Amino acid sequence: MKFLEYYKNKKIVVPGGNGFVGNHIVEILKKIPCKIFIPRTKDGIDFRKYTDCLSYLNSKKPQIVINCAAIQGGIAYHNGKQADLFMDNMLMGTFLMKASQQVAVDKFINVVAGCSYPGYLEISEMNEDDYWSGKLHDSIFSYGFARKASIVYGLALKKQYGFSSIHLIMANMFGPGEHFNPQQSKALAGLIKKIYEAEENNLPEVEVWGTGKPVRDWLYVKDGAEGILVAGAKYNDIEPMNIATGIGVSVKELAETIRKIIGYKGNLKYNISKPDGALHKTFGIHKMKKELKWLPKTSIESGIRETVAWFSKNYKKAVAY
Repeated sequence: MKFLEYYKNKKIVVPGGNGFVGNHIVEILKKIPCKIFIPRTKDGIDFRKYTDCLSYLNSKKPQIVINCAAIQGGIAYHNGKQADLFMDNMLMGTFLMKASQQVAVDKFINVVAGCSYPGYLEISEMNEDDYWSGKLHDSIFSYGFARKASIVYGLALKKQYGFSSIHLIMANMFGPGEHFNPQQSKALAGLIKKIYEAEENNLPEVEVWGTGKPVRDWLYVKDGAEGILVAGAKYNDIEPMNIATGIGVSVKELAETIRKIIGYKGNLKYNISKPDGALHKTFGIHKMKKELKWLPKTSIESGIRETVAWFSKNYKKAVAY
């Protein structure tokens, strides 16, 4: 892990460091001598307030901020919360970056959800040149726009102040420590929970939302965390970059793979009255390969096996609200 040399002996703040992605980033950083700070909401820190952002960063004086802070979930989670999610994520994203510029952070690493891409592009893969080529998908538009706006703000800070930030657009991540409660889980985690519980309770059928046709790029979270840190060490351009596998997997393929790994023999029933979301969302990785000389190493099946094993071992914690 030569890229970790970049982080040695540095002070690093990881907003969202207790969350799904942030936790895995922190675990990698713990392998080297560096000072990691994880701000916690329970300690009274609210990054929706600029004063909290500024006072916290002033007190720690980090060289690097890796921003994993976000409030989000699957399609169902966003329904009825669109305005709140827009405002919360807009404030956190911009205030953290503004405060980082004010306290002279050397580099701000911004982790951005792939739903900030246009939601209706009829193309086989989304490359960075497509990022501004259409409207966001209606199912997740307010959260996606707030994250997209953080990239614009990073560009503005670069032009006005020369502030250094990079913006990494992530494929859908999955793995140990993910949200599995029905209110917040995404498609892969939701399917693991449903099929696992159906097997445990000998249920004859599992409902799968939608047609099963939507295709997504699923990135194992340990690979995603490593990709973020590799990019932090090697990439310095203000233009966004995808971190992904470049491989599309349909919801149907996903469900069948999970069923095979869990050993469930029941029926999968597709409820076509439920929304599919965007039909095709895989990410081009040409720029990532060129700039980072790096690729994710975990196959979708291996990643699901590890996730199912973690879920089974940590069931009560995993499904807690």
